[in-house]
Amino acid sequence: MKFTSRFALVAALGVAVAAVAPSSPVLAAKKKDEAATPQLKIGQEIRKPLGEADAAIKAKNIPAADAALAQAKQLAKTPDEQFAVAQYGLNAAQASGDQAKLSAALDELIATGEAANQLTDEQRSKYYWFQGQFAYQAKNYTKAEASLSRAIAAGSTEADAYAILADAQSRNGKTTEALATLQKVIDAKAAAGQAAPSEWYGRGADMASRGKLPNEFVKITTAWLTAYPVKQNWHDSLFIYRQMAGLSGDVDLDLLRLSRAAGVLPLSAQSNYIDYALAVYLRFPNEAVDVLKEGIAAGKLNASTSQNTREIIALSQPKLGADKASIPAAVTAANGAKSTFKSVMTTADLVYGYKDYAKAAELYKVALTKPGADAGQANFRLGLALAQAGDKAGAKAAFDAVTTGTYATLASYGKVWAQNPPTS
Repeated sequence: MKFTSRFALVAALGVAVAAVAPSSPVLAAKKKDEAATPQLKIGQEIRKPLGEADAAIKAKNIPAADAALAQAKQLAKTPDEQFAVAQYGLNAAQASGDQAKLSAALDELIATGEAANQLTDEQRSKYYWFQGQFAYQAKNYTKAEASLSRAIAAGSTEADAYAILADAQSRNGKTTEALATLQKVIDAKAAAGQAAPSEWYGRGADMASRGKLPNEFVKITTAWLTAYPVKQNWHDSLFIYRQMAGLSGDVDLDLLRLSRAAGVLPLSAQSNYIDYALAVYLRFPNEAVDVLKEGIAAGKLNASTSQNTREIIALSQPKLGADKASIPAAVTAANGAKSTFKSVMTTADLVYGYKDYAKAAELYKVALTKPGADAGQANFRLGLALAQAGDKAGAKAAFDAVTTGTYATLASYGKVWAQNPPTS
């Protein structure tokens, strides 16, 4: 998120009012965008100090301007007169270069302008936007939230207004509201064929994870990965979700399989390679050995210093010959009438571990026909296999078929991965 400097604020706001001669019947000609507001009614008594303030501001004599404005403020009786003083006060604050003074002057301008019914929506969108930024920078998040909400309601088109508002809401302990704010603008941009800045999604993901809101985390990260499918985003999304959801057993293994298929396992900690190998080495020794060797090649594991790596490879390597030789008979049995969901899934996983994804997909389809089939698990693994076999449409259909349970979340990530493979 970017914040506006004082100098940019001066340029954006411009001079609030033109010079006022002591005998001038009105303050100054309104700008075109101010034509809809009522003309200010200013008494003769207050014109002299306002004129003196104007002259002092132009001469950059800020102490003299402040003195004249103090006198004018004492004389201001009506909302119009108070607003006129506030306009000159903003000019003086701009000329002073003092940001705290500028912030206070802007607050006064807004308060008196609202009281005098002198602000257009265009001005509100501008003034409240700057007021919100000042408050945010001062860590007054309650004020920032209120001001930025007013700016947006008035039609602000500032690119970062929603992002800063969401962050202020989050810091005010309103995580759900903050995420809704971000999601609203992300959805609007998506409908217009645009992508919000990547950091907006990242900030939303951080809010959801800190707020322990897994559903919201999944929603915003899948949108993030669709718009920005870089490997680091994939790694962070999958492994933060893994931690948030406390995954274990087969579901955890399948998340690790997805991370491997997406090519982001090398970005993770070495412990994830070990977790993966420990989950499969007793049933699928080839998959365990392959994963550990990939970890060694990626520089994540060292067999000489990692006891788990060394021992799993030592235990699994001698089994590989017989393991591979068992595949034809296992496939035949899986296609037989006596096979069960569990036995077919075991054979499909065995074949998957040898990277014969097309054959594994055929077996996952067989498993789905068996009584008592866990459709979520089988369809998720079918999607993994089909995507790696090059059948993206089939993979999407398989992932779409997973609609309930923890596997539905994995499938939502899987669907994005099948359609938007991670980039470097």
